[in-house]
Amino acid sequence: MARGRRMESLRALLRRALGRVSLVFFIAMHLACLLVIVYLPTWKLVLLAIGSYLVRMWAITVGFHRYLAHCSFRTSRVFQFVLALLGTTAMQNGPIWWASWHRRHHKYVESAGDPHSPPVLGFWSAHVGWIFDPKNDETDLSNVRDLTCYPELRLLDRFAWAPLVAWALMCNAIAGLGGVVWGFVVSTIAVDHATFFINSLGHMWGSRRYDTPDTSRNNPLLAVLTLGEGWHNNHHFYMSSARQGFFWWEVDVSYYTLELLSWLRIIRDVRKPPPRVLSRLSG
Repeated sequence: MARGRRMESLRALLRRALGRVSLVFFIAMHLACLLVIVYLPTWKLVLLAIGSYLVRMWAITVGFHRYLAHCSFRTSRVFQFVLALLGTTAMQNGPIWWASWHRRHHKYVESAGDPHSPPVLGFWSAHVGWIFDPKNDETDLSNVRDLTCYPELRLLDRFAWAPLVAWALMCNAIAGLGGVVWGFVVSTIAVDHATFFINSLGHMWGSRRYDTPDTSRNNPLLAVLTLGEGWHNNHHFYMSSARQGFFWWEVDVSYYTLELLSWLRIIRDVRKPPPRVLSRLSG
């Protein structure tokens, strides 16, 4: 019994230490953005930053969110790993941790169990502060049993830092230290805050088509920044859909790529909102 308590105390100390390291690294990444005044923008650096942003934002919205968290389409085990690997390069922890906490968000939306609820926590805690709360370090494996059966996903979760290092090294190989600053540092911070805006602004700013039991909102600007995630009220009303821009005028770049991948037979069974959902409007 005493040994068990000591082990639990040791694990708690380790979690707090890792949490502090993560916070320091997150702050350091923001400060490193100032290096853009040393490595001034060139076409090569700007294009590297944009490309790095688009690839990893796409991996978060298509891979981590629509696939791993919501199972809105099916694919092979190989492409599943590719999506998870690319998503892990975005500095948002591992795929299993991400999917577990996102599923918890939907289950307990805007209640005490929701990890990033603006009405409960306020803007900044919902935007980014929740990530560094020690109680959110652990992964609730009970709601991701469909993912923990894959050892390669568990490996990515355990060594989530490795793809980050690999991405930075790739940027260095392409354009030297300037490539690291623009293709890794600036791009990573941009991807992360654009994603976090869905958790914060996505529940505070925009319009509401559906009368959901939360404050989720549709926001065209956020949809552009996140390749389609800004149609957040749509998503909360029918979360299993791979298409979040329900109508043709709601731009959803991620969904367009899923249609292409489906045509190429890389993915299958792409879920879409049924007519009953499209006709059930609240104004």
